[in-house]
Amino acid sequence: MSVEPDFPEFPYEEPPHGITCWQKPWNGVLVRVDQIPCKAGDELTFDVTVCSDFHGQTPAATIQGIVSITADTTSADYTIPWDGVLDAVPEGSITVFYTLTPSDGSEPTTSEGTIVRYSRRQPGGDVCGPDS
Repeated sequence: MSVEPDFPEFPYEEPPHGITCWQKPWNGVLVRVDQIPCKAGDELTFDVTVCSDFHGQTPAATIQGIVSITADTTSADYTIPWDGVLDAVPEGSITVFYTLTPSDGSEPTTSEGTIVRYSRRQPGGDVCGPDS
């Protein structure tokens, strides 16, 4: 039985501004997959691109994170790291999609991408970070 993949979500996104200094991105940015049945042994591979523009057209950093599912669930989280990824730009966007690879050998499914605005610029123009 094929399951339609859910869009990845940013649970701490604050519309319409997206991910900002309020979410302290230097601690990582949480991405969640929800309402998709995963079985123990399945793997979720998150493909993340941080871009220097708000439309996801100018990549500045990419990372691929793998989450191994240890028990049957309908939710899984991945935290996008700061070093070398989120610290790559002061503002722009983050795009994420994931691939669910079932442990039973059936065909992997890939979600559509989700994009969120990302800005570490504060109202005065300063850029927030772990030391600010």
